Amino acid sequence: MPTRDHSTGNTASGANLEVARETVEGTTRSVGFEIEYAGVPLKKAAGIVQSFYGGEVKQHSKAEWSVEDTRFGTFRLEIDAAPVKKFVADNAERALEIKDGDQIDDLYRKTLDAADDIVTAIGEKVAPFEIIAPPVPIDEIDALEELRSALFYENAKGTRSSLHHAFGVHINPDAVSLEASSLLAHMQAFTLLFPLLKEAHDVDFSRRIAPFIEPYSDAYAELILAKDYAPDLEMLIRDYHTHNPSRNRAFDMLPVFAHLDKELVRSLYGEEEKINARPTYHYRLPNCELSRSDWTLTQEWRRWCVLEDLACDEDKLARLMKAWRERPTDWLTQMAGGGLAWRRVLRDRLGNMGGAYG
Repeated sequence: MPTRDHSTGNTASGANLEVARETVEGTTRSVGFEIEYAGVPLKKAAGIVQSFYGGEVKQHSKAEWSVEDTRFGTFRLEIDAAPVKKFVADNAERALEIKDGDQIDDLYRKTLDAADDIVTAIGEKVAPFEIIAPPVPIDEIDALEELRSALFYENAKGTRSSLHHAFGVHINPDAVSLEASSLLAHMQAFTLLFPLLKEAHDVDFSRRIAPFIEPYSDAYAELILAKDYAPDLEMLIRDYHTHNPSRNRAFDMLPVFAHLDKELVRSLYGEEEKINARPTYHYRLPNCELSRSDWTLTQEWRRWCVLEDLACDEDKLARLMKAWRERPTDWLTQMAGGGLAWRRVLRDRLGNMGGAYG
């Protein structure tokens, strides 16, 4: 498992934490953000993206837009509901087949347009809009705050705007290393820190009861935190599937697993499961707090840095795993009670980043 060499200068600051700017292969690390929200139409949001980052706005359907060739790459904007997107796209294809000038065909076209509008409106109520930003170098995350701020001033609605707005921000950082030992270390760090992270992110009730950000089970925690657990990649993927048969986990490993062994992942999860293979982690715990003026994407990134810092510190991770194994049934109480020195340090780090501890 790679450890961080602070002497190289190859690190980026995260509120008194440092994370590697490059992967072990020497490529610049980037991070993608997925922002779920309501209240600002996709067309308007696309224009906001273009105003800050350049590029060309394209409408693919009433449910899907993109801003291409920006200085970071392509931003995608869509309604985050596959059935809505499919219905709107199918209607668009039918509309292209209709001949101009035929009254019956014109009536059919208007019917399709009305159906699009109705379905899109329904989609806005039951599913979020989503802005999927391209990977941004971790030293340039602050550039996305322009977009976040503009959405705030356009009265974008976040997680707490409605009881059914279980909106989140997904963070997709490049993995420093794709070795099985490093991937495992990040899952171990997440498992140990989950109670603290959930508290620091102040995860909204609507998201806690939704099925999208479940933690790992106690049985899986016991497996991956065992002293002698050292799987190769295939075993790591198969064990993950046994205990996590869905992608709906707060720390979803399927994108990076599919990048490394797409055939195995598809054989286990099926072809229909929505898995975008990429060499990144998929961290889904943060709320989307766009309606708050003091909320930033950067502070959510810094909370991720706490997890990464632990995962890349072999000695610290080993000590915390040992403490968990000695009192696994009492771990949540330990984390909530603050009786351990290391726990207080971690809480202080998270607290200095605002949010529930601020």
